Formats: sequence, C-alpha cells, structure tokens
Amino acid sequence: MSNLFGRTRPIDQARVVPTGETIGSYTSYLDAQKAVDYLADEKFPVQHVSIVGNDLKMVERVTGKLSYPRVALSGAMTGAWFGLFIGVMLSFFDGGGQAGGPYLNVLTAVLMGAAFWMLFAIIGYAAQRGKRDFTSTNQVLASSYDVIVTPDVAMDARRLLAQLPMSSTAPRPFQGQGQNHSHQPPVQTPPRPEGWHDPYGSQQPTVEPAPETDGSETARPGQAPLSGPRRGEFPDLPDGRPQYGIRIDTPPAPAEDDSPAGN
Repeated sequence: MSNLFGRTRPIDQARVVPTGETIGSYTSYLDAQKAVDYLADEKFPVQHVSIVGNDLKMVERVTGKLSYPRVALSGAMTGAWFGLFIGVMLSFFDGGGQAGGPYLNVLTAVLMGAAFWMLFAIIGYAAQRGKRDFTSTNQVLASSYDVIVTPDVAMDARRLLAQLPMSSTAPRPFQGQGQNHSHQPPVQTPPRPEGWHDPYGSQQPTVEPAPETDGSETARPGQAPLSGPRRGEFPDLPDGRPQYGIRIDTPPAPAEDDSPAGN
C-alpha cells in the first residue's frame, strides 16, 4: 500500500492488523483523525500511529422512493451535464464560420445528452421490474476507533494526548507505567505500638491460667482476661464525685418495734 506523499509499506505489513498500545479510543472517526492530526502538529513521529476500526458494519441509508418521473428527471440531468462537457470540448475545434456555431453545438450536445441518458435510465428502471424502488447510499462504519502506536513511543503519545481536551474511552495507565518495578522493595506496614488496642478488631482467644483470687470474677478458659469495671458499674471520679448523674442518699429504713401490742 502506498500514497502520493508517504512511503510504501511492505505488503506483508499491510495485510495484518497493526499491533501496539492503544492510546485513545473514540466513537467517531473524526475524533480519531483529530487526535492523530494533533500528534502530527506536535512533531510526533506519526509513522508509528495507526487507526483501527472495531466491529465494522455496512450501513445503507435509504434516501427516497423511485418512480418513472424521478428516474427520467435524474437521467436527464446527468445527461445534460455530460452533454455540456462534450459540447464545450467540440466548440474548441469549431472553425467559427457560422454565426453562433459554438453555442449551437453546446446546446445541441446538452439536449442530445439529456435525451439519451433519460432513455437509458427509464429502460434500466423498467428492467428491474419493481425489485428496487428506492435510492440509497452505502457506508462502512465502526463502533469504535482505536489509535494504536508502537510500544517504544507510547508514553510520549499519551503525554501529548493528555493535553488534548477530548473524551477517550481508552484505559489510562497508572503513574509510572512502563517502568520496571520488579526491583522495588515491598512496602512494609509499621508495627503497632505496645499497649495499643483496636476496639473494632477481632480478638484472638487466649488461655491463661487463673490466678489466685479472693473470690472475684476471673476469665474463663478460652476468653480474654477481664479487666476494668464490670458491665453496669461506673467507678467514681478521683475526687469522690459520681462519674455519671448525681448520687441520691437512700434514707435509713425505720426500725421495727418488737414490743408486744398494748404495752
């Protein structure tokens, strides 16, 4: 494959789908073309860039219904343009001996072209016998267009496209992608300080021998040792005041009279 302004690529390379890293994915071909044009404006080596269309579909858009008058009019207009071209060409070789000769030749060519092309169009439409009574245009579209570059210049292309305010569905690389991270030491979590207690963490059951106590509650086997006040008990503050609420002194109960009645 070759063009007028570029180099000829090898035949084997033109027969395979380009491979590399996708630096941009767009739903419109014009957006992909704009991205490549921006790279070219930024002096990027665009010979490493390719545009690949995914999920190609052939779309035929119906433009109207055919009929004999429409076919005749379309054929006459096409023939008139063709006859005008032929008449102008013949007017250059006219000797000009007759007054109005060149204009007469052009008019004759236009009329003859319109008549013949109208006749051919009507005959062709009649030969179809109504199997295609509409006009349409064909177009090949893709669901998305990927801008692919070779891996050696992919980072430079991404850096340039990041400055272009266009939406792209291509995944963005994380910072530092493309570098070798195999020699970096693993990140270690700092150790927790001693005495630090996580109230939301899971506690591993511990088994400790029961110390000698004077009858107070101890931890049962398989449970963490009990420390601090029991549930429902709130010790007083160091100055003697209650920790929560106020203290109400309960009046002493009246003493019962054990003397016999009537004494």
